[in-house]
Amino acid sequence: MRGTKRKRSVGVWELRAYVGRDPVTGNPKQVSKTFYGTAREADEALRDLIEQQVPGRSDGAGATVGQLLDAWLSECERMDLSPTTIRVYRTQIEHTIRPALGSIKVQRLGAKDLDDLYRAMKEKGSSPKTVRNHHALVAAALHQAVRWGWVRRNVAEMAKPPRVTQRVVRPPSVDAVRQLVVAAEERDPRLAPLVMMAALTGMRRGELCALRWSDLDLDEGQIEVARSVVLVPGGLGEKTTKTNRTRRVALDEVGLSVLRTHRARVEEWARLADEELRLDAFIFSPYVDGSLPFRPDNVTNFFIRVRDELKLPDVRLHDLRHFTATQLIGAGVDVRTVAGRLGHTDPSMTLRVYSHALEERDRAAAAVMGRVLVPPTSELPPASSP
Repeated sequence: MRGTKRKRSVGVWELRAYVGRDPVTGNPKQVSKTFYGTAREADEALRDLIEQQVPGRSDGAGATVGQLLDAWLSECERMDLSPTTIRVYRTQIEHTIRPALGSIKVQRLGAKDLDDLYRAMKEKGSSPKTVRNHHALVAAALHQAVRWGWVRRNVAEMAKPPRVTQRVVRPPSVDAVRQLVVAAEERDPRLAPLVMMAALTGMRRGELCALRWSDLDLDEGQIEVARSVVLVPGGLGEKTTKTNRTRRVALDEVGLSVLRTHRARVEEWARLADEELRLDAFIFSPYVDGSLPFRPDNVTNFFIRVRDELKLPDVRLHDLRHFTATQLIGAGVDVRTVAGRLGHTDPSMTLRVYSHALEERDRAAAAVMGRVLVPPTSELPPASSP
């Protein structure tokens, strides 16, 4: 079996292992992997990648679940999935799935093997949601095996992961959010505007970190959300948004004022440091020239310190996104518009997550109909006796 190594940048290599030809098209088939390290380490990783493949076969005959998972991860990398997502998948595989199922032949894997894994996870204290996340990963890998012709059916469809009760979203109150914004300003004025923008727009943490001043259109009063900052081996990277779509979020005078004030501040900080703000500077940056964004995990840690000082232990940074959605829905903004601002591709997802806010609107709707049908001067007829 052959393999190749290609240098993509300093310390970054693309490894490919040739695994035969597609039985239908006859085209060569390869498994690729991104590797970070020295040239010698890349050579060793390439040898490992080649050894992990099924020698001389492209139909998956004799392949183990572990080999399928490796091939599936390489496919995920080829499809440019988020590095964060890849890292989560790899952790789930190495910590839980491979030890339990890795040595089983893919063609011999049964629904009971999966049910046994889920039962063991539950007995060790894993939540139903965690179990279902692992189930989804296995199901996706087996779906790929079906597409490749390694197996005829996806046995994960017959397995029974535990049910997950959808968590009721409990957004922070308006007063709590105001306290958080004020406390953030006192602690670090570089990050306080980020907290405010999170509450105003409902943007995701990585999207806020990725914002550049060139994304802001003051004349139109809107900001373009096109990227997200993620953690990658060795530092930070940028990727498309979670839905791979660019969206424009309108800003009112409050949001525009926050960003204008922040811009004036960062320009003054740059002047005092005898630096120039870069043309492509990040809006929220720990550097005076705006050359790099804040790390998403540092933003979260900052928020945790602020909320702990205020004794609001149950409020998470992501809850500001829930705050935005429930406030908008409660104010009567249509769900499609709310979904667009949040970056949901499907408004039905917004409906599912924020159904409690719609219930409050339903009660308001009932009151509207009551006022329509009963004149203000009229009295309701007395209830009839049973």
